[in-house]
Amino acid sequence: MALSLYDTAARKKTTFVPLRPGRAGIYTCGPTVYRYAHIGNLRTYLLTDLLIRSLRFEGIVPFAVQNITDMGHMHEEALDRVEDKVIAAARAAGKTGREIAEYFTEAFFADCRRMNFLPADVYPRASAHVPEMIAIARELERRGAAYREGDYVYFDVARAKGYGELSGARLGEGEAAERTDVSIHRRKRHPEDFTLWLPAEPGREFSWDSPWGRGWPGWHIECAAMALKYLGDDFDIHVGGSDLRFPHHENSRSMAMTATDGRFAGLWMHAAHLLVEGHKMSKSMKNEYTLDDLSSRGVDPMDFRYYCLTLHYRTPMNFTWEGQAAAAKAFSRLKKAFSGSATAAGPGQEAAAGFRRKFRESVEDDLNLPKAVGVVHEAAHAGLPGAALRELAAEWDTVLGLGLIPAAGAETGEAGEKVAGDASFLPAPVVELVERREAARKARDFKEADTLRDKIRETGYDVVDEGSGPPRVKKIVGRGNG
Repeated sequence: MALSLYDTAARKKTTFVPLRPGRAGIYTCGPTVYRYAHIGNLRTYLLTDLLIRSLRFEGIVPFAVQNITDMGHMHEEALDRVEDKVIAAARAAGKTGREIAEYFTEAFFADCRRMNFLPADVYPRASAHVPEMIAIARELERRGAAYREGDYVYFDVARAKGYGELSGARLGEGEAAERTDVSIHRRKRHPEDFTLWLPAEPGREFSWDSPWGRGWPGWHIECAAMALKYLGDDFDIHVGGSDLRFPHHENSRSMAMTATDGRFAGLWMHAAHLLVEGHKMSKSMKNEYTLDDLSSRGVDPMDFRYYCLTLHYRTPMNFTWEGQAAAAKAFSRLKKAFSGSATAAGPGQEAAAGFRRKFRESVEDDLNLPKAVGVVHEAAHAGLPGAALRELAAEWDTVLGLGLIPAAGAETGEAGEKVAGDASFLPAPVVELVERREAARKARDFKEADTLRDKIRETGYDVVDEGSGPPRVKKIVGRGNG
């Protein structure tokens, strides 16, 4: 059996055949770094992690690109009413947009480590790729697929290649066609047309010179530019949340195809929505939970990861505290079953081979991890010899990433550093730095907090923000005073 993945564009499962034998290029729409990632975001990023792990399990070497949107993200229908999310957050905090972006980028990476996500190979920032965006817009102009109205440059959807193939959207119908009451749309030839370049008001922090005057790029061109730069105009897989399927992914895809004549991504994967207690997450509902919110209620990030693995990535997830508690108990029982297996005796290699086959079949069936987790539970209670069971657990955990058999001693920390257990006694200078950093965080002085984190690391320790309580401080082995 070969790896089969559901392609949103084709609307069916398809056998995955890499463009280059043994290798796969992956692009994931990453975070807009103006706030902490909520658990719905993290469920989407978990899909990328599981895909990377599963490709490696199949003997395929992935090259993963996940962008950081550090400017320019706003909804198309509200361009004349709502500002850049990063700039808005900066104004509220009394900081610069770059300070906000750097702080929440670091927070995103910290969440990824806590969730045990394998890192991408490249994390391009949108603000560092504006020249590439300008080049795409100019090429679209040259091809007659972009036009200028005043100080704005628009993509002409009527001249697009492949528009509607991903989402089923049709020109003149649906959501975009109903937004004619928004003033900015009156400059367009068609309601579905979207901005490639916008004029910058005087003093705007994120703005660049261009052939059309000083301004900034539209959101949809950002992902297209970064994907094309690092993966080319024909790569393997594009990953994102189902909420981005239209208009963001539809627009990015059709724009890239029109500008290059390539197919852009060969396969599109989308993670389904996450609800909380049956409701969409929102500020008004006060249910946009982060990992810190979960930690404050005693939920370990690995318990949440396990909870996510009990549902297929294309199945909407309804997060409930009762469901999370049940998942944590099941995960605890599973880990105990493995830790207590050292002296177990029972059926040998033939039984292990059967479980191994069923696990692989589950993974290869569009990453059916709920079924794979079921196989793990079955094997854990099948009376296999301890050595055989632990061998299976180690193999399967390369896909699941759950830490089924915790390694003794040090664990892997940021940038591959080895981090020992929590320091029992901290030198006074380190304690002072930690306290100063905590005060800076509470005051939302992000720049100072980052500076103090660097100083802490220089002493041979690292600080990990978890939950609503004090941070954990760990000694770095093999560096500084370690």
